[in-house]
Amino acid sequence: MKYAKVVFIMCGLLLTATTYGQTQKKSNMTTEQKKQLVVRFVELMTTKQSDKFGEIISQDYKQHNPMVKQGLVGIQEGSKWFESIFPDISANIDALVVEGDIIVARITWTGTHKGELFGVPASNVKATWTGTDWWRIENDKLVEHWDVVDWSSLMHQIQTKKN
Repeated sequence: MKYAKVVFIMCGLLLTATTYGQTQKKSNMTTEQKKQLVVRFVELMTTKQSDKFGEIISQDYKQHNPMVKQGLVGIQEGSKWFESIFPDISANIDALVVEGDIIVARITWTGTHKGELFGVPASNVKATWTGTDWWRIENDKLVEHWDVVDWSSLMHQIQTKKN
């Protein structure tokens, strides 16, 4: 009887793992194609074309940054919020690494502070800061995102007006 329970549990686990694997389409994208998803994301973000994010981002995009809402609409709203603060935003991808279905990028951002950010009114200071972003790919789209932004450097720059 004990042996039958173990076999039953193992079959259940195997069935669950098999079903989970079938719901996720493995990407046939090359490493370069995966990198291009992030290049395109940055391009769309810096040219105020968040309406085209659906080309590269899943509808159910999972965002681990609590300041950005979930889903495709959430990242579009977040992008519009950010461009209202830094309307001349530009970016340089300093490093881009792909490992399996994960893409990691170190990005340097530059923009003129033209809108309120965390209670700091527009300072008209041109600021530069970095961020490290991690994305997960599924079905050839970005489906999940984590980031670490150097808010400390950015806030210091916009709070210290240059005369």
